Amino acid sequence: MYLHLGVDYMVKNSEIIAIFNLNHPQSVVYDDFVKKYGSRYKVVDASGGEGYYSCVLTNDTMYLSSISSVTLKKRAETGFLDGAAYTNLEILKRR
Repeated sequence: MYLHLGVDYMVKNSEIIAIFNLNHPQSVVYDDFVKKYGSRYKVVDASGGEGYYSCVLTNDTMYLSSISSVTLKKRAETGFLDGAAYTNLEILKRR
């Protein structure tokens, strides 16, 4: 299944390594991670210019999203029940 990150970006649930909350006082974990490993990743703005609330990390990409980390986590766990995650077949039908 795929998780919608905002605008036109979706990521395979199985490729997600971490979801960082960027608006939490303890987001120093994200800051430390970016300082140490940030140059290894392609950075994609999936916010549509609405500001960043979360960062979704995959093997090679950091997606900056305007959707909160809590919402993304819920969507990933509940699947396509709320329309935020899609099966492979649903994506092919939309093309």
